[in-house]
Amino acid sequence: MTHSVSHKLYIELNGNDLTLLTANKEAQIISIKNYNFIDEQLLDNILTELPDIYSEINLLLRRKNFITIPEQFYDEDIDKIYSLSYNLAEEDFLNIDKTDFGIGVVYQVDRVFAEKIKNKFSRVLLQNEVSLVLNKIFKTNINKSKIFITKNDEQLNIYIVNNGKLMLCNPYITKSNDDTFYFVMLAIEQLHLMPEETELIILGEPPNRKAIFDLFKNYINEINIWLEDYNCDSTVFNKDIIEKSYPLQLLVCG
Repeated sequence: MTHSVSHKLYIELNGNDLTLLTANKEAQIISIKNYNFIDEQLLDNILTELPDIYSEINLLLRRKNFITIPEQFYDEDIDKIYSLSYNLAEEDFLNIDKTDFGIGVVYQVDRVFAEKIKNKFSRVLLQNEVSLVLNKIFKTNINKSKIFITKNDEQLNIYIVNNGKLMLCNPYITKSNDDTFYFVMLAIEQLHLMPEETELIILGEPPNRKAIFDLFKNYINEINIWLEDYNCDSTVFNKDIIEKSYPLQLLVCG
């Protein structure tokens, strides 16, 4: 692959897993590289091998603790608000993505990893999976109750919109598809939704798609999967990485 300064680089930090995706100026994906369980030394080695200049560099954070806050709390001490739900590790810091619909997403950032990436590149756009998904949801015409889920290893994110309002945006730890079913149905019960009138939308290609459909099909009438129409060169390996990562699809197709 010949590098061009017009190429775009997408870096996904998914917990301690790292994905590097390169796209050309036509938004065609020309390279996907994945590294499992990176540490500081491995990240240094990876960054050293990358070119210094791209037209755009996006750093996407996934599997990170987060909270949502209303716009009126943007100027408050987000550390104190965040600490009501999670403890902030000494090596981490908080960032806030302010959306266009009155909700901010506050999330943890690994300070060492982020600083190493920023030291390598002069311009890096930092984004979180939750704010990307919420922006997509609220740009969509929603005329009934909808449940959106992303499944990422043992983390399940559930987003529920009813009558155009965000009712729930929470992460859950799951060990099985049965756990996924339990948390979704629990949310439906707690919010007093009618399963037969609610659409379940799976964001990205889930592991064990058929098993998930089989669990829900007798309770929820309408189940769909959203995938963005990204363009990938036929020679690219690891295409399953982007198929599973709906936020990464949103970045590349945005």
